[in-house]
Amino acid sequence: MRKSIQAIALAATMAAFLPAPAVAWDYPGHRIVGAVADAILAANFHHTRDKVAKLLLGRDSDGKDLERSLREVAVFPDCAKTKNVPFCGRVPSKEEVAYTARNKGNGGYHFTDVPLEQPKYVANAPGTEKTDIVQMINYIIAQLQHKKPHIDGVDLTDTEAVWLLAHLVGDIHQPLHIGAAYYDKATCMTRVDPTNVPGGTGSVAQTIGGNAIELQAAAGSPTAPLADNLHLFWDGAAVAWAMQSKGLAGAEQEYARLLAGDLPGNWQTPGDPETWAEQWVNEALPLAAKAHDDLTIEFKERDSHGSCVWKTTLSKAYSDWAQTVARDQLAKAGFRLAALLVALFPDTP
Repeated sequence: MRKSIQAIALAATMAAFLPAPAVAWDYPGHRIVGAVADAILAANFHHTRDKVAKLLLGRDSDGKDLERSLREVAVFPDCAKTKNVPFCGRVPSKEEVAYTARNKGNGGYHFTDVPLEQPKYVANAPGTEKTDIVQMINYIIAQLQHKKPHIDGVDLTDTEAVWLLAHLVGDIHQPLHIGAAYYDKATCMTRVDPTNVPGGTGSVAQTIGGNAIELQAAAGSPTAPLADNLHLFWDGAAVAWAMQSKGLAGAEQEYARLLAGDLPGNWQTPGDPETWAEQWVNEALPLAAKAHDDLTIEFKERDSHGSCVWKTTLSKAYSDWAQTVARDQLAKAGFRLAALLVALFPDTP
């Protein structure tokens, strides 16, 4: 494994000169992470690349083999959600429909909601689930190591496992996919840690990873907010700004090559791959906390279902910080996805 990590570092200097992968669909952040890993594997891990490519083979309309990159398949778990048609740009494919039919909990695979007050991920604690992002990454690792893991309601082919892994490694590096704020249920005004509340998450008001924190423009400004809510800002706007800051607005493939050609700091993960997902969550929890603590979040109203809704305003300084975090996290995710695939599919004939 040490040799593989050193080789990935060497590959970073070569990746920027590789041809760009084929065009895919929506969701720039996931495609960028996949493209970074594609570039690193193509640069110096040819056997790993070939083993992964074989698993990712699809079929075209004529029944012929269709080669697919990590960049392409990284969006499949989101495109599999029927409500995401406007964002994915297409209806779910037969492959994605079959995946969802066997994995009805797909929507919960993509995140964990560790309370921001907690310093680390603890399985079965408030905010975690048996099929949250940590458990699902570990499940995929075990499956691809032929260990026959079992979680009720989870049923993946090895091909699905690889494209789900490409997606989840991206998600786990988005701070609001791993940490969440909770408030008292009575007033929705006091932040609380459900770990210390009788009844846990069922007895508090949930921000749903920032989805219930609406963004508004600064007072007196005619501008529109950067996104509808805080979660969507981190999912999309922060990535778009990061690309724009390098003069590569909308140029996902070029931006991915830029990231692949420059080693991110502290990207290597020690220990066995089975421990990596938990380490990545613990590393990103301070970012999730700062993403909330640097804002003034106020209770706005209760929606038609009686759930709390909050509001906040983003400053330019906050947006500048977020785009820097987005760049670093995308790069780490791409390098770590490549490293994980090398560990699972060693670079040997």
